[in-house]
Amino acid sequence: MTPATSFPSRRRFLAASAAAGLSVVASPGSFGQAPAAPSRKRPNFFLLSADQWHADAFSHRKHANVHTPHCDRIAARGVSFQRAYATNPVCTPARASWMTGRMPSEVLTTGNRVVRSVPDLGQWFGKHGYDTAHLGKFDFPGRNAAASFRVISGIHPTGQCADLTVAQIVRSYLLDRPREKPFLIQCALMNPHDICQISCMRTNGGTLPIDPADLPPLPENFAARPQEPQAVAQRIRRSQRRAMSWSWDELDWRLYQWMYYRCCEMADVAIGQILNALDSSGDAENTLLVFTSDHGEGLGRHGMITKGFLYESSARVPLYMSLPGVLPKGVTDERVLTSGVDLFPTFCNLAGIPTPPDVVGRDVLRLQQDKVAARDVLVTEAPFGGRMARDGRYKLIMYPADPVVQLFDLQDDPGETRDIAAEQLEVVKRLTTAAEQFAAALKPVAPAAPAGKEPATVDDANE
Repeated sequence: MTPATSFPSRRRFLAASAAAGLSVVASPGSFGQAPAAPSRKRPNFFLLSADQWHADAFSHRKHANVHTPHCDRIAARGVSFQRAYATNPVCTPARASWMTGRMPSEVLTTGNRVVRSVPDLGQWFGKHGYDTAHLGKFDFPGRNAAASFRVISGIHPTGQCADLTVAQIVRSYLLDRPREKPFLIQCALMNPHDICQISCMRTNGGTLPIDPADLPPLPENFAARPQEPQAVAQRIRRSQRRAMSWSWDELDWRLYQWMYYRCCEMADVAIGQILNALDSSGDAENTLLVFTSDHGEGLGRHGMITKGFLYESSARVPLYMSLPGVLPKGVTDERVLTSGVDLFPTFCNLAGIPTPPDVVGRDVLRLQQDKVAARDVLVTEAPFGGRMARDGRYKLIMYPADPVVQLFDLQDDPGETRDIAAEQLEVVKRLTTAAEQFAAALKPVAPAAPAGKEPATVDDANE
């Protein structure tokens, strides 16, 4: 593995970019103004995303039940961020943060529609000299993809039917794109989201498609039931989307995991084709490749499936970044606390273009490379007004007007099996204060949702 301590290449890149006339100072008034033409080649950006991918469901993470050779290729060529989270573990809110650099509560209306006044990733980079393409799942309600990206493609709502087609569209774009501009591609695969269709199944004592001995075992924290806020215990755990799982037996739970991993492997095949297309395009050496997911998957942890809650299985996401000559290869970063809100400013800073006003994210590459302790506590959101605040060791989960506040020691209890809030009152106070201060500093441009109202996208039909 390459050590994560020496990074002269990126500094030289930024210095050369600045000398070439690329602005590195945020300027709200510059929206819509193209930058001066640089004398050196600007980097391309490839945001490759999956839907509902558990952060550890990879063979390079030593997972015995899933085989992901192409995701393993991504891990081997760059940096794996192990403390990456969804800004809100539901599809639309999480993607809104990728697209705007803002928290979901700032830019989403009560119907989970994105306000039009905030520039998105495609608009911003298009106005600053980039050729932009969105290929695959858009899920950005209230915004016309064609008004944000020069090239767009539709998608079938299931990954089994769509992801390989999206991979071929990526190849076509890379071969036929205009060469006078750098590119920004947002490629959104559907799988392993297909598991949502499977979540309604029951074996009912029927024949299994696999020998039960070959099914994954129940997760170690399957039966963990720390005292939960009402939003989790009733409105999420007992929601209709999980109704079928209430009567599952052990084989049903194990079969669900097995089928989820098959969805991951289907997506991995498409990812392999996308990597091959990028590598054969001649652009890979100058492209920041980012692979992530909008949120995770319950996978039976705490007896939960799908997403929308703040336990690690749902809230934590995979995040990989690679850029030859700038980022080291095969490095695992267990220090930087990051979320989807950080992607927009990271791209802007590397491109040498202004960052939109009021973006709350941080430059992940700078945090990782320069070891800047710019974020001691990461704060995220969840349906029903939930918030997570986590530092290097502890994680707090809280909901408005709910007396139950959960605190977990992720160092000693990574499975979140024991709530220690009553034992660590000072930690609870510190993380609660951090979450409240973060929320108070946000600048919402959308009307706040009524207290306790469930976002429309908490149901699969609207995701």
